[in-house]
Amino acid sequence: MEPYINQIHYILKQKNPMSPINSNISFVIPAFNCSETIKESVESIIDGNFSDGDEIIIINDASTDETGKVLAELKLRHPFLTILKNQQNKGCPATRNIGIKEASRALIFNLDSDNILAPGSIEKLKNYFKDKKADIAAFCEYHYFQKDILKVSHKWICKPGILTLADFLSGPINPGPGGNFLYTKAVWEMVGGYWEYGKGLHEAWGFSLKLLANGAKFVVMPDSHYYHRYGHESLFIRESKAKYESSLMATKMLMNYINLIDDEDAAYIRSEEGSKRWFNEFSNHPIRLKSGEKGINGRQLKAASNKNLISRLKSIVKPNK
Repeated sequence: MEPYINQIHYILKQKNPMSPINSNISFVIPAFNCSETIKESVESIIDGNFSDGDEIIIINDASTDETGKVLAELKLRHPFLTILKNQQNKGCPATRNIGIKEASRALIFNLDSDNILAPGSIEKLKNYFKDKKADIAAFCEYHYFQKDILKVSHKWICKPGILTLADFLSGPINPGPGGNFLYTKAVWEMVGGYWEYGKGLHEAWGFSLKLLANGAKFVVMPDSHYYHRYGHESLFIRESKAKYESSLMATKMLMNYINLIDDEDAAYIRSEEGSKRWFNEFSNHPIRLKSGEKGINGRQLKAASNKNLISRLKSIVKPNK
């Protein structure tokens, strides 16, 4: 079991204080069989979110499609890109750790190879991160889309401000499961990086759990978003096809901090039946902390269709008589 570090926040601030000199970002993107999406993701960094002194590191995890060809074309167009390649497929968490080890900047931003940044969003997030003296900062909203970011189907609205461990365990709607957020390389080092359990099921959720359980300061910037792609053969879809795999993997991760969990809930999670089900029942049955602290889950909002929007506009704008 990993130690619970009460003084992690103080230690991190002593080790890695933010200043203009060390506030550049290493954008890290694991890439596996993402030839149809990786270009749009990379361009969303370069077009309006990349500052002088930043770097972009892309790690090709032994892709078997045209990802390598697309990355070579991106490198020709943008010579400053750093492209790494695994000789064998290692999975997302191991590949992400490889990229972060290579990173030379004080800040890391995770961007998955199928997600999109809103223009101008990173500078605002970095300023919020610095103002709040945080270890991790995330956008408040996931805007879900399939092919076109102008066609958002629904949104996850996370609780803004400080994200606590109690919030994280109160339900699935928070920045943790998405993993597309900003943090210091120092905090990644402090918690030992990502758990390399399998190919990557819940790797972002597990990393967020590590951070929060060890006392890192995690903030969520109000009125902000990024675009989260869904509906294709994503990592989560590939890795969670087994009936109980999702909950069993989350159980394996949470067992490292089971001493922080309410005794009754901990007993259920440890049980054979509970270990297979608790994560899939998360929305209706939050996990309680032994401390008694209560958290707040986010909410889902269905995006208005164009038809509904037109109807609403017609009801507001009445013709002259």
